[in-house]
Amino acid sequence: MHGVLGSKWPKMTIASFMKMKEGTALIYCLYCVGFLDLFAVSCFLPLLTHRARELGASPSLVGVIGSIYGGLQFFSSPVMGKLSDVFGRKNLLLISLFGAAVGYILTGIPTTLLFLALSRVPVGIFKHSQSIAKTYLSDVSPSIDHPKVFGNFNAFSSLGFVIGPLIGGHLAMQSNGFSRVTTLTGFIFLINFFFVWFFVTPVEQVKKQSFTRKEHDAFLAKDNTANNTIDNHTEEELDRKELRDRKALSERAGSSTSHGTSLYKISSIGSSLDLIVIRFVMGFSMLVFRSNFTSMLEFHFNTSPKTNGYIMSYNGLVGGFSGILVGKIAKFYNHNDAKMQLHFSLLLMASLLGITFSPSILFIPVFITPLAISSAVCRVCTTNLTFRRGSEDEKGVMLGIGNSLLSFARMISPALGGFVQEVSVYGPGSIGALIAGVGVVIMILFPLDRPRVNKKEKKDQ
Repeated sequence: MHGVLGSKWPKMTIASFMKMKEGTALIYCLYCVGFLDLFAVSCFLPLLTHRARELGASPSLVGVIGSIYGGLQFFSSPVMGKLSDVFGRKNLLLISLFGAAVGYILTGIPTTLLFLALSRVPVGIFKHSQSIAKTYLSDVSPSIDHPKVFGNFNAFSSLGFVIGPLIGGHLAMQSNGFSRVTTLTGFIFLINFFFVWFFVTPVEQVKKQSFTRKEHDAFLAKDNTANNTIDNHTEEELDRKELRDRKALSERAGSSTSHGTSLYKISSIGSSLDLIVIRFVMGFSMLVFRSNFTSMLEFHFNTSPKTNGYIMSYNGLVGGFSGILVGKIAKFYNHNDAKMQLHFSLLLMASLLGITFSPSILFIPVFITPLAISSAVCRVCTTNLTFRRGSEDEKGVMLGIGNSLLSFARMISPALGGFVQEVSVYGPGSIGALIAGVGVVIMILFPLDRPRVNKKEKKDQ
């Protein structure tokens, strides 16, 4: 027996080890996807307002152009989320990245405000790579690790936000700089597309390999206890079990397709309604502030695109560092996401007020630090609570609904910020802090840690 096991054991151990590493490798691949995604976007983002103003747009018209993206995302977010539940995360991630690449390249062509507005249409429809990647991560990582995994994902993504604005700001200072930046942005999305195509493993394959590994481990434990050798009969039995598991996976996928083809059949909506409201309110507060942040800097402190790029890079640097710390912060709070959400929402509101009424440009980085930390923690808390509350086969659509409401906020926030900025330079920040205060009041009156268990999960328990 020892001789037979001695010849088999090293081979099985190495195979199991490699399969165990595949899930971790996929997580790090998704971190890279998040990095490239925000690296590309942050090259372009500080320049949209400046480009619209170059073409003669007023602050309110700049806000309207910025609202196009959010308006389209309002309709496309739940659709893309649902399609990722039905047809697979990788397929929809590839579509999202390729569509965004085409959209950003087209954005560099227009020389009029009308064409600039129309060029935002493809990006608004297809740009959902961040949300799909987060849902991907929730599929391949344990629930207890979600704060750490999402925090690390946000950290890698924020690192892209550190590098992107610096490169975009320097390129924008050259002749025909805006077109160069948009071309670079589209090219980075194409690189991300091919990276996902070649290196990101489909969720179904990871789960299948996980089942096979568990079968082999269980078999080895049983064999060691029974003191029996591995024979052909046992191997055939393992093959039959693997076929049964594949059939079960196929049946679950077919059931998901037939049950999930309608966007209106969402069983998890009732258990997560309060989370959706909180996510909308807190996201709206940040979007009102951020949509006109660079415009506020230009009006209030007469900054250049290069200076704006440095400020946004610093924001990304702090956000990335805080993302790494989210897992440790969650341990400090004993993984009480509701309590974390409340405390850091208060910090977010105070930071918005500090930036808005900053007497000098030198104080902006001081107040950006707590704002970036609180924003990173709140994003992880709402995402983790949403996945924890909802059904396992509706993760994509639930995150899509939340993103859809954020897209509605993204649609109206630039226009709202532009209009109030014409009244006062302190308008967008003040409105953002006020909206965040409303969210804090809601969390105090209706605590997020109230027991709300999904019926399907309750049956499984």
